[in-house]
Amino acid sequence: MITTRRPRGKALESVPLADEEYLLVASPAWADRVAEHPASGDLCAVLRDVPMVTYAEDLPIVRRYWRTAFGKQLTARAAVTVPNLYAVLSAVNAGAGYSVLPRSLCQEHLDSGRLALLHDPEVPPLNTLFLVQRPGAETNPDVLRVRDRLRQAARSW
Repeated sequence: MITTRRPRGKALESVPLADEEYLLVASPAWADRVAEHPASGDLCAVLRDVPMVTYAEDLPIVRRYWRTAFGKQLTARAAVTVPNLYAVLSAVNAGAGYSVLPRSLCQEHLDSGRLALLHDPEVPPLNTLFLVQRPGAETNPDVLRVRDRLRQAARSW
């Protein structure tokens, strides 16, 4: 299993797999509006006028981004809440507003110009992914093969 939280206790073993980078993104149309806004020097203020798309009402990824990248507490509320990060990506790509997404999920959209980066902090917010398995699973060669492939894939993120 891959998870964003290290499990507690001894029932499962875990090792860090990769650090995923969070990005503040929007469609190119929204990015243009943000850049042309009279207060464009204060991105947090400008984004108050842009709909936020999230997958959870408590905004965990967006709140973490704000704390890490801006050193501020997020006070905005989501305009649109969808079931998961893939739906967030689809909604933002369709022009519903802005969000914070893992680079691994949205890099292809950034490369093709379907999404635009709104902010490029000196130190990007990160989230560690953990590879979790049952104790003793390392004796199974199939488990080792899958673990090694996952680690190899994670290095290319």
